Amino acid sequence: MKSLHFNFSHPVNGHACLMPLTSPRGTYHRIKVVSADDNSLEVPVTNCHEGKWKLILDWEYDGRHFSFNEEFEITGIKGS
Repeated sequence: MKSLHFNFSHPVNGHACLMPLTSPRGTYHRIKVVSADDNSLEVPVTNCHEGKWKLILDWEYDGRHFSFNEEFEITGIKGS
C-alpha cells in the first residue's frame, strides 16, 4: 500500500483530505486518520491517481486545533 508517513510529538486523531491539483475541483478523498502508539501516522494514497495532489491534515489535541498542508506528486503508476 502506498502512503505518506509522518511522525508527530503527540497523538493525532482527525481527518485527511487529499485533493488533486490537476483535476477538476470538487473531487477529493476525505479519510479519518489516527496515529499509532508511537505517534506516527500513515495516510494511504493507494486510491490517488498519478499527478499532483494537496494533503490537508486537521486534528485537535489538548484543546487546540492543528492543521498541516503539503503538496506532493504521485509518479510511476503503470497500467495493468
